[in-house]
Amino acid sequence: MRWAIGLSAAAWILIGALVVAVRGRHEAAPPARMEVAGYRGDPELGRCRDLGEAAKDDPACRQAWARARAHFFGEARP
Repeated sequence: MRWAIGLSAAAWILIGALVVAVRGRHEAAPPARMEVAGYRGDPELGRCRDLGEAAKDDPACRQAWARARAHFFGEARP
């Protein structure tokens, strides 16, 4: 009885090793390339994005944000 358990365990270990060996032979597919489109919106918004914290004090950025808000939410805001 013990030899049957040992033989069964050895068989499962062998099967596991074979599965690992077969899966290891296949080369992994190269990762898919993602093309990132450049920013195509308002160039002023892009400039403000690049300014970082200084953009909050820039009048041109404030105007650009106001235009973007009006475009997104519509002219009449509650």
